[in-house]
Amino acid sequence: MRSSFSMMALVATGLALATPTQAEGFADHGTVTATRSGETVTITVAGKSDWHVNSEYGIKVELGGTKLGKADGKYANMHDGKADSVAFEAKDAASSGSVKAVFCDKSSCTAPLKTTFNVK
Repeated sequence: MRSSFSMMALVATGLALATPTQAEGFADHGTVTATRSGETVTITVAGKSDWHVNSEYGIKVELGGTKLGKADGKYANMHDGKADSVAFEAKDAASSGSVKAVFCDKSSCTAPLKTTFNVK
């Protein structure tokens, strides 16, 4: 009985250590803004401080019925597979959406982080 408890504690500890960056959240590493001009919404994802958007990860943006991916973005200041920011354009009447992205600094990258946004 005691060894079963020890094994469960070991597994739980391993799971907790396997995903520490995920818990930090999107806002710790990046920002997202979405603005409407006529029928077009521009969604911009940018890194904060020393963090950059990982351009090699399959970034995903959803706005209403519109789904955008890595190939749809316009990357700014690309260097070593990272960009200071990436902008997406969509024609959708939705007032909110979501973004999933990976951010990197000089020595590490986050797990995929997801957040929601409102269109202004």
